[in-house]
Amino acid sequence: MAEAKWKRFEKIIHEIHSQLAPQGAVVTHNEKIVGYESGVERQLDITIRITVANYPLLIVVECKDEARPIDVGVIGEFASSLTDVKANKGVLISSAGFTPGAINMARNRGIETRTYLDTESIDWRSEVAIPVLVRSTVLEAWNVTFESLPGHHCPGLPGEDLHFLEVFDTEDKHLGWVITLFGQKWMQDSSLQEVGIHSVVIAEHAIVHFRDAQSHVRITVRLRVAHRTHLGPLPISVKGLLNDQDGSFTTNQFKTAPIDTGAISRGTVPGWREVTDPAIRAVLTMDVMDALPETTEEFHRYRHEPLTLVDDALL
Repeated sequence: MAEAKWKRFEKIIHEIHSQLAPQGAVVTHNEKIVGYESGVERQLDITIRITVANYPLLIVVECKDEARPIDVGVIGEFASSLTDVKANKGVLISSAGFTPGAINMARNRGIETRTYLDTESIDWRSEVAIPVLVRSTVLEAWNVTFESLPGHHCPGLPGEDLHFLEVFDTEDKHLGWVITLFGQKWMQDSSLQEVGIHSVVIAEHAIVHFRDAQSHVRITVRLRVAHRTHLGPLPISVKGLLNDQDGSFTTNQFKTAPIDTGAISRGTVPGWREVTDPAIRAVLTMDVMDALPETTEEFHRYRHEPLTLVDDALL
């Protein structure tokens, strides 16, 4: 015979509190205490007993697996039970939340209210998302200038794919490709990541080859950088307790859904919007930046991805 759903709910809440309780606390499921005022045996879903500074404390947790939000009547009954067993604290946990009146009444009587959320459960499945800020450093545009050095002839260069052009030093040592040399500068020099237009020399005395021609040049990259901040909901997988009175959430772990920060910064993810207020707060803040290949391995992975060189007019 299958175990009743409400019993499974109590066991889940008992497990959560067993995990969260400090060392020395005793967490008991289904304890019975005779009321001091009523003389009647009270069944308590979960009790937490702990001694602090030689003072014994009793916390009572009541579990309500209901189809509708808990109303004020339940709060009153629970408050009476707490008084009868002389509990130091009471916590009421619902699988369906609480009405506004119940939350106000519980707050005024010193009772904690929690809603159980589980994004992966069949019986208590919830959809949970947290507000997240993604702060992006965006390389909006860049182009490359090849300048012939005094005493050296620059016979000509290809008209496209300059970022994939191989670069050597004057002793014919392979330095990398234009894009990897720029990638190294981009990551190492934080001043390039500030908002605005920048210019950086990525090779002072460089040899580049194209077809049968060899050119001795200085290679300069001009780039335009922007900072953008987007706010949006990020779905998470989580199991824990929502505090209905202050909005906080208690859990021992959670897992986020995949985050496509590139699509977010481009404004193509539904529910996300660009914001300019630096005082906006979120559960998580992520700092991301556009990346370029810096090594040979990264270059070979990157070279098949589309990249558009921009005209000087854009910079």
